[in-house]
Amino acid sequence: MTVLYLTALFLLPALHCEDDAAPTYKHRDPSTGKILTCKKCEPGKYMAAHCTATTDTKCLPCGAAHYTELWNYLPKCLYCNNICSLNQEVEIECSATKNRVCRCKQGYYMKDDFCIQHSECGPGHGVRTKGTSQQDTICKKCADGYFSPSSSALVMCVKHQECADGQLPLMPGSVYHDTLCGSCDDLANDDETLRKFLSAFLDVPRRHVRKMKRFVAKFVRKSGRRSGRSCYHQKVSPLKQIREWLANTPAEQLKQIPQKLRNSPFTTLAKKIDARLHTINLQSPNCSLIFP
Repeated sequence: MTVLYLTALFLLPALHCEDDAAPTYKHRDPSTGKILTCKKCEPGKYMAAHCTATTDTKCLPCGAAHYTELWNYLPKCLYCNNICSLNQEVEIECSATKNRVCRCKQGYYMKDDFCIQHSECGPGHGVRTKGTSQQDTICKKCADGYFSPSSSALVMCVKHQECADGQLPLMPGSVYHDTLCGSCDDLANDDETLRKFLSAFLDVPRRHVRKMKRFVAKFVRKSGRRSGRSCYHQKVSPLKQIREWLANTPAEQLKQIPQKLRNSPFTTLAKKIDARLHTINLQSPNCSLIFP
C-alpha cells in the first residue's frame, strides 16, 4: 500500500504537466518522410515554420489588425474583419487573440443583422422593460392612477399627484396628464393654471387626427397666418401645433376659448369644459368661473 501511495505521488506532477502541455499536430518531414508530432502555436501567434527532428515549431506574434484565437498551426494570422457598421460601436477592439466585436449603440438593438432604434412608448403608455442591445423596448398602457404625457423609450408611467389640504382636483388625472391641483381662484386668476386646465381637454393624443386638423384649421392657423407661419403649419403634426398654440396664446385669448368652442362645431368639447367648470364652482361657492 505504501509503495502504491508513493508511486501516485510521483505520477501526479507528470499528469499535471501532460495537461499543461501545448496541443500538437502531425506533420510529415519533407526531408525524411517521417511523421513528426509538432507543437501548435499559442493564441496570438502563427506557425512560421514546422518542427523538424531537431527543432520545435517556430511561432511568431501576429501583426497589427491580425489575430489567432486558438492554438493553431496556421501559416498566417487571421485579419480582424469585423467592421462596425451603421449604428454600431466597438465593444471589444481587435487584439492579437480576438477579432473585433461590435454592438449596437445606446438606444438601438440588433434585429436581422441590423441595429434598429428602440421603439418609443406613446402618450398614455410607459416603459415596462427598457430596450437592450438585443431586445426592443416593451411598453404597457398606464394603469389607473398613472400617466405618461409624451412618447419615450425610457420613461415609465408616473403616479398622479395627490392634492394637498385646501386644494381641489381642478382636473382629475388621466393616462395622458397628471392631476391638476389648485383652487377655484387659481383657475380664475392664474394664467398658467388656466393654460394647464385647457390643455387637459385640448391636448389629447387619442383624439382622432381629422378632428385635430379641424381644430387647427379653425383656431390655430388663424393666429399662424397673422404671424407668418402658414408654411410651418403644413409640416408639423396637428397635436404639436395645438400644444404650441396653447403654450403661446395670451391669457386674454385663453379665457375666450370656452365661448369660441360653444360657437363652433366643437360643442361637445365645450360642454365637457363647462361641466367641469360648473363642478368646481359648486365646490367653491364664493368663487366665480365665468369666462366671456
